[in-house]
Amino acid sequence: MAETSIAALVAFLVTVAFMCMLRPVAIRVGLVDRPAGRKKHQGNIPLIGGAAMFAGLVLGLALLDLQASIFGSLVTASLLLVLVGMFDDRFDLTASIRISIQSVVILIMIFGAELAIADIGDLFGYGVISTGPLNLAVTLLVALTVMNAYNLIDGADGLAGSLAVITLVAVALVAGQGHLFAGIALTAAAIIAGFLLFNFPGAWNGQRRSFMGDAGSTLLGFTIVWVTLGVCQGSESVISPIHCLWFAALPIIDCLTCVAGRLRKGKSPFVASRDHSHHVLKRGGLDARQVLGILICMQVLYAAIGVFGYFSGAPDLVMLVSWLVVGLSHQGCIQGIAKYHRLYLWNKIRTAQPSGQIEIART
Repeated sequence: MAETSIAALVAFLVTVAFMCMLRPVAIRVGLVDRPAGRKKHQGNIPLIGGAAMFAGLVLGLALLDLQASIFGSLVTASLLLVLVGMFDDRFDLTASIRISIQSVVILIMIFGAELAIADIGDLFGYGVISTGPLNLAVTLLVALTVMNAYNLIDGADGLAGSLAVITLVAVALVAGQGHLFAGIALTAAAIIAGFLLFNFPGAWNGQRRSFMGDAGSTLLGFTIVWVTLGVCQGSESVISPIHCLWFAALPIIDCLTCVAGRLRKGKSPFVASRDHSHHVLKRGGLDARQVLGILICMQVLYAAIGVFGYFSGAPDLVMLVSWLVVGLSHQGCIQGIAKYHRLYLWNKIRTAQPSGQIEIART
């Protein structure tokens, strides 16, 4: 436990230090997010979170007692992911190039660290269902989905990072003290905490506000895939993969809902649009902190269901059916909250004094 605590502390401090050091460099080379189109923020914001978190992750993991194959594969894959992500942040790569690089990164994990989805749990009570010869394809599909889910939901300050911390803490809780991947998960949570000091909505970071960019969001998604497979597959397995779905429920459900909606409208799933949960809530008139608070609470609830299901021994089939029910009702709940809040604001307008001014978000 002491080893993990030291690794997490070092990872946190290194991330904070690199966030400060990389800011002027990013501004000088043009690695900034400029407000335009869907981007409504003020000023040019440095996209340095990915590089800073990578530095913290590497130095933190170096203090853990990891096998050379695991450490080397994780560092190599993460470095490739961050470099390509930074290039994408600067020059906007096509979706096909991003998916191709992400697939290579996942293959490094599969063959370098021997982490893959070999089974999907005991769904029907007759034994664990193996993926057999489909394990490579299943792992690629699931990993790509999770990585891009965290990338796509990174549209509000503090959101992707906060949701990732919840997922990583849930993984560490079920893994337990002393588990190899619990240490990795807590170290990863520490680097995100360091980044959130510069990204969480608040007056204290106004002059130091920074974004993680695609480099950071895909790094978070990949790290979550890594530690989750570590606790639900192979010799270190302690939990069913079905239970793990709950730990990242909100980003995954949000991603699948948006993709399905775009396909239903005849649009490409890779074309950005304002149909994510945080966009819907903002259109309901909620401010940034309210949106963040609602989505964090929802993800805490989802992760808690997964943790409770694990410790109570809930069957995989029950956990899967429950997850599907939540997934199908999630967007309706988000729209309901937005609609209720908009009606609440309109009622305040009607009863307000003529001098009162209440602005309803239109974007």
